[in-house]
Amino acid sequence: MTYERWQDIVDRVTKQSPGATTGKEDLPEGPGHCEFIEFASPLGKMRLELWVRPQVVEKKTLYSHRMHSAATVQYRYNESEHTLTLYAYRWDDTAGDWQEVNAASLAQNL
Repeated sequence: MTYERWQDIVDRVTKQSPGATTGKEDLPEGPGHCEFIEFASPLGKMRLELWVRPQVVEKKTLYSHRMHSAATVQYRYNESEHTLTLYAYRWDDTAGDWQEVNAASLAQNL
């Protein structure tokens, strides 16, 4: 996924669904942010998220050889390079929450 492709998807969805809402929020864990668009589709209420995170350059595990001591992990990030991940969700009325949708289940419903 490239950022230009994400912008094309957002433009197409906003043209097809005038009531679509877009936004940006921080990720629950770690650095980065999430851009999202929510819209109504024939499959129901959908949400597409693009997770933008800095690229991990180095992962270092710090530990000691003593019993019951905790190990920690330090990450070093490249601030100029980012990884982009696309997630699709569908609103589930029975659970009252977003359920992740994979490509296989989307293809079956179309």
